[in-house]
Amino acid sequence: MYSKVCVLLLAIVLSQAKPQGNSPDNRLVTFMLQTTGLSHSNPERSLSCFDYYLPLLKELADQFKVDYHNCLESAKLARQNVDGSTENNRTQLNDAAVEACLALSTCSQKSDSIEFFHCYTDAGSDGSKSLYAISANATELLDQVHEKYRIIDISEKSCTSKTERAHTEKTADTYEDFNKCLAGVSPVPMPIPTTTPESTGSAPEDL
Repeated sequence: MYSKVCVLLLAIVLSQAKPQGNSPDNRLVTFMLQTTGLSHSNPERSLSCFDYYLPLLKELADQFKVDYHNCLESAKLARQNVDGSTENNRTQLNDAAVEACLALSTCSQKSDSIEFFHCYTDAGSDGSKSLYAISANATELLDQVHEKYRIIDISEKSCTSKTERAHTEKTADTYEDFNKCLAGVSPVPMPIPTTTPESTGSAPEDL
């Protein structure tokens, strides 16, 4: 019967993957190997401990995934809001660029040579001023967007770090209680937890 527990345990470990490629419960295998002696000494008690703590560990892993995902989604939404806030600025810059190009294109329609060259002289001078203004405005706006993105990145990192820390601490406490249960130091908790994960992570604020 203990072999069935091994199979179940390994299946749970393989199914729980932490965002960004790391597994939060790889140490579940190590924990099992370290407590093999305790499990064999009282198989019935061990199965009761496993019945309680394996679902609890899975619940913690599921909660972690929800909270971590919320951090990423909140940051993504904040960046989209920044992009949306620049819509008018982008339209103005684009209109100015089109206007400058149109001024030059009208010169090609001049049939008189004097008017032709005179047109390009004026349009070229005005166009260079317009293009400089476009470049200067775009540079300033780019710096503003970079700064807002930087703040979002910091907030996102803070959110994911807090989520990872909370998960690590809760999981460590659960493993400690799990070990005490297997060792017979503490009774098997009742009832078996059945709560549904709800987001508890501190998601970054939209900017």
